[in-house]
Amino acid sequence: MQIFRPYVDRRRSAAVLDDRRLGKQRVECKQVLNAILRKLGQLNDGRRGWLNHPIVLMYYNSGRPYIDDILGFFDACVNEWRSRGFRSSISLEDIEHLLARVDSTEGTPVTRVHEIEYRRILLMKEPKHYVKAFPREEVIEVIETPPTPISGINSWIWEDLRVYERFVKRVKNLIGV
Repeated sequence: MQIFRPYVDRRRSAAVLDDRRLGKQRVECKQVLNAILRKLGQLNDGRRGWLNHPIVLMYYNSGRPYIDDILGFFDACVNEWRSRGFRSSISLEDIEHLLARVDSTEGTPVTRVHEIEYRRILLMKEPKHYVKAFPREEVIEVIETPPTPISGINSWIWEDLRVYERFVKRVKNLIGV
């Protein structure tokens, strides 16, 4: 499970995503929302998956969830998906009444460090797309800034740092640095 937020701005984040990841974000947002509702005792469907996933915990915020933020990102992803000519069959209609009962914490859990790390992960997944999608200075910032470990986002980078080092070389070649 992953929510890709290379920018605090939800619309900007959705707009920059490649089609594959954008399409999945709609599903991932709903999964996170369902897990939050389960943790709050609002959704009792017998499912237990993802309850303690780091991304769920980040948005759950110790019982003070960022519901409005993730709803806004879901909407931004659906709108961007449709603007690219795709049909969206996923909705939140089945859980809207439950979400309306939850007090949402203002703001977002996404910080400047998160933005950089999400850009890093996206660049690693689809370098040719994201080298063009992100402004050059942001790409340079990613490759010149050492990774900051964030559970559930980029912890796999440290499993084999040689993979990361090859990624940095590849991006430098792609942007001519």
